[in-house]
This record gives sequence, C-alpha cells and structure tokens, in this order.
Amino acid sequence: MAYDIPAVAAAMDQKILQLEHITTNLANAATPGFKAEHLLVMNALLEESKAGDHTTPLTSLVVDFGQGISQKTDNPLDVSLQGDGFFVVQTKEDLAYTRKGDFTVNSRNQMVTQSGYPVVGEGGPIVLGNGKIHISEDGSVFVDEGQVGKLKIVDFVNRQTLRNIGGGLYLDEGEAGIKKVDKPHISSGSIELSNVNVISEMAEMINIHRTFETYQKIIQQLTEQDKLSTNRVGKV
Repeated sequence: MAYDIPAVAAAMDQKILQLEHITTNLANAATPGFKAEHLLVMNALLEESKAGDHTTPLTSLVVDFGQGISQKTDNPLDVSLQGDGFFVVQTKEDLAYTRKGDFTVNSRNQMVTQSGYPVVGEGGPIVLGNGKIHISEDGSVFVDEGQVGKLKIVDFVNRQTLRNIGGGLYLDEGEAGIKKVDKPHISSGSIELSNVNVISEMAEMINIHRTFETYQKIIQQLTEQDKLSTNRVGKV
C-alpha cells in the first residue's frame, strides 16, 4: 500500500488526540468517580479504504463505565454505588448523572455535590436538618431517626450516548434510554475512586510515542523520495 504525506499527517493527528485522552485519564487517576475515556482509531494506514481516502481516519470515543474501587472515608455524606447506576443531580441546565458520591451540605441544608448542585431524591432535592445523618443501603436518607428523603438511582440502556460535561457529570440528550434502578446497593461512608488503570495508560502512551516516531520516519522518507524524483526530472 502506498502512503503519502497527507495520509501520514492525518494519522499523526489522531495519535495526538489519543495521547490527549490518555493524559486526561492519568491526570484524573485520583479523582473520585472519574471514568476513563479511550479514543479508538481505525486508521487508513492500517486498513485498506474502499473509497481510497487515506486522510480521514474513523474515530470512536468510548467511555469505560466500569466500577472503580471503593475507599472508606467514614463521612456519612460520602456514598458509593455497588454495581450499576448513577446518582441524579440538578445542574443549572438540566438533570445530570454521576458516580461521584462525595456529597456535602449547602447553606440551605440541601445535599449537594462539591460543585454545589443539589442531589435529586425520589421526591426532589434532599434537605437535611440538624442531627446525625445516616444513609441506608437502599439510598434512604435519615437525620437522627427520621427519614428526609431517598436517593434516586438510575441507569441507561446505552451509556455511550451520555455526554460528558465535566466534573464527573453526564447528560442524557434523549438517546441513552433511562431506567430506574429499583434495588440499588449503596455504601455510606465510602467513595468510588477513579477506574483509570495507570499501568495500562502508561503502556499505551509509550506505544503511541513509538508509533508517532515511526510516522515521522515515514514522512522523512517520503520527503527524500520527492526530492530525488524532482532532481531526476530536472536532469531529463
């Protein structure tokens, strides 16, 4: 298969994009609830293109929604989901969904995210009074002995259509197929950590650097071939 410089340059651009996602994953390896993202590339340098266009590689961004390990904190407002599901929060624009359960309390005694977004319960925002807070395994929220709400837990048929808006939050633009989780398993006093596999990400980073170096050598060889061809034509 014959390569040209535009095709190799396009492949290099995709490797740069892949590298950007890897560095983002590594930067968030210690962020609670963070889900690793991987940019998959089906490159025309590796696959024969029936259309003959070697400058537009196909890419697909895949989010790993696998569960991260739980870390015990003993903070009653820290909660982690065991198994599938998302907490629901109210942002300024719309409802959002997260696995990041390091909640806190605002000035109005509402349970909120670290960014200040209210946590949505089955009956609306959860308001906490003064007293000892306890969250049961099914998501029921108690202050002293009185129940003040219950965490709303949902899941999606197609999670890959969720849009990442940062801060561990995802939006459903109507294509994810939302569904309620009737019997969630919630652990209070612990948080879910990032699911980033640091060793795997570092290995992939090394592979990308090596591939990038190979592409650089190909461009150098193509450039030298062009120079030779130009010189030969000039002598004819």
